[in-house]
Amino acid sequence: MKKTLKQSRIAPIHIKQGEWLKEINFPKGVQEGHPYGLDVVIIRYSAEEIGEGPNLHVHPYDEIFHILEGRAEFTVGDSKFIAEKGDLIIGPANIPHAYKNLGPGKLDSVDIHLNKEWIQYDMPGDGEKLSALELR
Repeated sequence: MKKTLKQSRIAPIHIKQGEWLKEINFPKGVQEGHPYGLDVVIIRYSAEEIGEGPNLHVHPYDEIFHILEGRAEFTVGDSKFIAEKGDLIIGPANIPHAYKNLGPGKLDSVDIHLNKEWIQYDMPGDGEKLSALELR
């Protein structure tokens, strides 16, 4: 019995770095997949300063982090751990998470959001309040 392969719903796409990366030396950029029929968002994030990185936030979908260079301290829910070059981190949906460059040197990562568009709810800093309505 011959098996028929399912045809892809998308055509090949080539997005050059200058079309989605805002900076090249310390790459930062976002590419949402929905314009191409994809349910994924790719974020390239680099941080030179020790302690620099995204503050505590949540997404209503899962996220995968790939550390390309450097070291980062991750907080995911109640867990804290150190991720190094080559490591993958999985952040479950609706669990607050953050990461910071530990140095020495640059932190460079690719963050894969398993959703067609980037949705993020930042958590309050010290002394700030966040209402339940802001999380809807």
